[in-house]
Amino acid sequence: MSLARRLVREAGIDLWAATLGVLVNTVLGSNVVPRPLRWLGYRLFGARIATPNIFPGAKLLGPMRHVRIGAGTFANRELYLEAVAPIEIGRDCQLGPQVMIVTSHHDRTADGGVSKVPRGRAVKIGDRAWIGARAMILPGVTLGDDVVIGAGSVVARDCLEPGVYVGSPARLVDKVAR
Repeated sequence: MSLARRLVREAGIDLWAATLGVLVNTVLGSNVVPRPLRWLGYRLFGARIATPNIFPGAKLLGPMRHVRIGAGTFANRELYLEAVAPIEIGRDCQLGPQVMIVTSHHDRTADGGVSKVPRGRAVKIGDRAWIGARAMILPGVTLGDDVVIGAGSVVARDCLEPGVYVGSPARLVDKVAR
């Protein structure tokens, strides 16, 4: 990516944070905005959210068009969605307080350093997933249907089999019989 293109991209991110980002995260995410109004505001800015159950303190960063949340999903206080790449959350999911979903990744450079330019890797969460308080879902991860992530867990790899995953990195500790 050329220097000029990178500067324009970074300026665009800074401009979003100073304008629409303030509206989305400060105003819509505040305690005084009722859930139905918050839901309509997120949708107005381009998020595809099919549930009004997004509680106060949510931080949505990146293009709102990258955020998709299914009907019946419940997101507790202080949800953090860093949507450099698409984030898709299925139907009837439960997200505990301060859940963090991150989609940006920084590649290694030829000289062994780390690139300053983020690269997005999509996150997909299936239907009926439960994610405990302060769990972190890292870039490129897919969670299958009926997956439970324990509080405080760090999910660095796909968790496709229905069951309970805990730890850092999260590992399957209990399978769910179907």
